[in-house]
Amino acid sequence: MVRSFCEKCGTSIAYRDEGLNDELYVTIGFFDHPERFRPQAHAYWRLRLPWLEFSDDLPRIDTYSRRRDPAFGNPVDR
Repeated sequence: MVRSFCEKCGTSIAYRDEGLNDELYVTIGFFDHPERFRPQAHAYWRLRLPWLEFSDDLPRIDTYSRRRDPAFGNPVDR
């Protein structure tokens, strides 16, 4: 996992999973208007905190939806 942060305030900007080398995940809080980006699903549902629940009908995705490079292992095992 490679993460980037604002050098002035420390805000998280993005991260890249080395096992998914062609993808970059930008943190929603980085945008000026995050409300413009509606969620489409709850990713990694199985890894959520045990007390965390949502009362919406969005899909709950338990595992990776992309093929990861096995050389980097599974983040669940870290």
